[in-house]
Amino acid sequence: METLWYLTLLISGFYTPSSCLHQYHFITNKMNWTDAQSYCREKYTDLATVDDMEDLNRLITSVSIYEWYWIGLKKGDSMKWHWSLADRRFYREGETEFRNWDTATPQNGNCAFMSTSGLWSNASCDDQHHFICYDGKQGTNLTYVLIQENKTWIDAQSYCRQHHTDLVSVRNQTENTEIDQKISLRGLPVWIGLFLDSWIWSDQSDSSFRNWWPGYPTIYQGYNCTLVTSDPKQSYYYSKWRYQPCGSNFPFICHDQAVETPEKPQLKRQVVRMKMTPKDQHLNLSDPAVQDAILQEIRNKLKEQGLPADPKVTWKKQPDGKVFHKEKEEPPKTEEEETMMKRMMTKREL
Repeated sequence: METLWYLTLLISGFYTPSSCLHQYHFITNKMNWTDAQSYCREKYTDLATVDDMEDLNRLITSVSIYEWYWIGLKKGDSMKWHWSLADRRFYREGETEFRNWDTATPQNGNCAFMSTSGLWSNASCDDQHHFICYDGKQGTNLTYVLIQENKTWIDAQSYCRQHHTDLVSVRNQTENTEIDQKISLRGLPVWIGLFLDSWIWSDQSDSSFRNWWPGYPTIYQGYNCTLVTSDPKQSYYYSKWRYQPCGSNFPFICHDQAVETPEKPQLKRQVVRMKMTPKDQHLNLSDPAVQDAILQEIRNKLKEQGLPADPKVTWKKQPDGKVFHKEKEEPPKTEEEETMMKRMMTKREL
């Protein structure tokens, strides 16, 4: 008898490198960061949160007075690893937590690189390496772009955002293998988009978007609040961030809650329960690589049905942590049970 497996998929829409629009408000009165936060929370929602480059560009280009402005990013107490590409709709469930650290890592250093073995290590962000950009723009033939120039992590991030989409995120083992193959012939490690920091947004947003000046962030005791510059004359630093003691007085930017627009609809998730029969009965369906391969086949089928190019399909784990559940085989009915079933069917027909 064929073995049947039940699986549950989460189809969560399609990736576009943008989030919903924040409504920004520029306050020219100069206040310290804490007073600016209180003002924004009273009049609007909070000090400004920035989710991506599109948010940042809208914020900067709409400023009429060239100045340094407080935004809502402040140093916190606990360190956390983030991906440079901040849009969470780019990641399926659990993919922001994928890691492939080498033995005894991570140790010292706030930026991650991949070696030619496909394993990750961390180093000072001021070190210089080649790097991999991710390009999610339509019409491009390349997803992973190897840049064979030595740059610091921050400079590599700026390059990728200017010429492509961002430093590469590695979401699963399949992508890790693809990127490893991209760099293995060169024999040199490359920066990836993973970084470590303790900065948090005032509105408790989980956005990992950062746009620091070159050379930042470094450690300055008491420099715990973030400024953005809007002066186009400072072309090298235009729209970049630096930190300042929170007691300094500057104008600031508030925001209202992000709103849905026709161009940026909120994504909706749909749960689909399916039943499948693997051709190879010895296939290990608990293997993450096998699960990734099956998902890719499903995405390909969805594309063939005319869905957009990047459907977000992922597994929904059950309470026991498993994705697949083997169908229970019902024991054969006894002759007495078969007779009883026939009598019941006859009564229903009468």
